Amino acid sequence: MDSEFDHALNQVADNAVQLSRKLLATLSSPTRAETERFAALCASLDAARKREMFMRMVEYAEENFELDFVDLFRASLEDADATVRRLAIEGLWEDERTDLVQRLLHMLANDPEAQVRAAAASSLGRFLFKAECEELDERYGRLIRERLESVIADLNEDLDVRRRAVESIAYINDDKVRVIIDRTYDDDDHRMRESAVFAMGRNADPFWQETVLAELYAASPAMRYEAARASGEMSLRRAVTRLIRLIEDVDVEVRQMAIWALGQIGGKRAKATLERYLESDDDAIVDAAEEALSELEFSNGSWDMMVHEFADSDLVEVDALEDDEDEFDDLEDEEDDSWGDDYLDI
Repeated sequence: MDSEFDHALNQVADNAVQLSRKLLATLSSPTRAETERFAALCASLDAARKREMFMRMVEYAEENFELDFVDLFRASLEDADATVRRLAIEGLWEDERTDLVQRLLHMLANDPEAQVRAAAASSLGRFLFKAECEELDERYGRLIRERLESVIADLNEDLDVRRRAVESIAYINDDKVRVIIDRTYDDDDHRMRESAVFAMGRNADPFWQETVLAELYAASPAMRYEAARASGEMSLRRAVTRLIRLIEDVDVEVRQMAIWALGQIGGKRAKATLERYLESDDDAIVDAAEEALSELEFSNGSWDMMVHEFADSDLVEVDALEDDEDEFDDLEDEEDDSWGDDYLDI
């Protein structure tokens, strides 16, 4: 009698069967033998069916942390189909085992398909971040940096691969990386410039603040989106007024990113704005506002826990700091209002 796992594999092999959440959940947390049988099945599936399965597995795993397809994704890193290899990399976004670093470095250097190399470049970023936080041996950090720098410098490399490498190396904050981001921002291709602004937010160096603020007024929705995200990553209070206006942007993704950024930045005005948009007629905006408020409340809760650890004599200083921040918000609102919505047209 077939196990539930093998029964699920048989259904996956039948193109007439829908790849439902319930069906694919049966493949979660496989044994080594089950993983081998899954890999054997994948070799026999037609490309469209296999791609759909991996897209759904990645989606479902992101939505439900209890689903564990990690071993299945790892087993598919060498699949014959490039889209499957890319999706397998994307599905491993929480896998922080160090042996994955070498596999990703190899794929970045040798995979014949640009979409796979780009995914590898993006995935290596989280390991570089861990190395910068001294949570990963510096040797891995050095290897990753050297490979990313090589990719960025190779003008014959596919543009998407180079831009993802720039985004990943931005976790490092030093003069050499600042030059890389600056040169990327000066690139003739708008996609490279968008990645540069993304990198500015990830880099979080105050050096980039004026550029990020200016790009909030860009003509391109994609650039406004990246500038809004960077503002949130940098907790850029000076961006609050403009971000509030971007909630009414013509582009839905810009609107949602502006809401996310306000949740990251926080402050009384950001919170009041997010609460107001809970009454929106747009369900997507309501959902985004709820998530942003949850993030804001979580951040405030973490701050409150820190405050409770202070001595009573320190609480006066904490209150004074909060008063100063409120006054700062008011001053920045006045400055931002003076810019006008046509401040810069890029």
